[in-house]
Amino acid sequence: MEANDPLVSCVITSYKRDKETVGRALKSVLQQTYSPIEVFIIDDNRGEGAEEYSKALSELSDLSDKVQIIKTERGHGAQRARNTGIEHASGKYVAFLDDDDEWLPEKLEIQVPILEGDPEVGLCYSRGYLINEAFDPPRVTEFKSVKNASYEDLLKDDGIGSTTQAVIPKAVFEKVGMFDESFPARQDYEMWIRISRSYKTVGSDKCLYKYHKSKGTGQVSHKWKNCLKGHELIYEKYKEDIDGIRDAKFNVVFHVAHYLNEGANAEKDPSLKLKAVIKYLEAFFTSPSMFLVQGRYRLRKMIKNRKK
Repeated sequence: MEANDPLVSCVITSYKRDKETVGRALKSVLQQTYSPIEVFIIDDNRGEGAEEYSKALSELSDLSDKVQIIKTERGHGAQRARNTGIEHASGKYVAFLDDDDEWLPEKLEIQVPILEGDPEVGLCYSRGYLINEAFDPPRVTEFKSVKNASYEDLLKDDGIGSTTQAVIPKAVFEKVGMFDESFPARQDYEMWIRISRSYKTVGSDKCLYKYHKSKGTGQVSHKWKNCLKGHELIYEKYKEDIDGIRDAKFNVVFHVAHYLNEGANAEKDPSLKLKAVIKYLEAFFTSPSMFLVQGRYRLRKMIKNRKK
């Protein structure tokens, strides 16, 4: 790395995660081959047991003088925690990491030059590895993000994914705003849409992170109500453009149907099942071809999982 390489502010958000797991995430940042970094662990712990989790985070700060612990003071939740990190960041770039995920050592060394090479790029992301801990041993698959996702591409589908892969110029947040704290889930997807409306997005072909999918249901992606609300809010926010693109309208309707169906199965609620069926029918009539593509994909996935 060159002496004049820009500072990267690394933001790790943490909520009631054990010390070993957060320590794994932190060490993956401290072991980067790119050295101009500052690290913020955002302590978002609240409620029962919060003091013990906060104490563990404080102990982790002893690993390096580059690490600071910041407690969220107003609001609560992942998006509030990320916004707290952005507010404290002094780097040219902000990079995010969930407390149960990991970066691979060359992540920043590869992504920062991409951003430095083109001032019109407002988001750099990458491929990565999905570590599914529901299996023993954990199943590892490659997550393939869209190479360079446009605004229209992202309205059609979230071809990027987790915040763990994102490196964003801090100046971008000054233009497009911070993470929307009204979203209970999918705030990362909404941010990618918002950035892509004003900037280029670029994805690296290299796998640069590990996304750990836990055995339990603690991850927000398992909470059907939050995900349902997230997609409904995305539709409200971008309705005019979504309605003008058939595949984008299908994307919203199909995801709403999917999460209604998840809720019906989880709650054993026939009324939710009926709503899901109605939405699935709407999705089919919005785009029969996309509906069949999704159906084949989910069927193949179900058969694959049963064989293993």
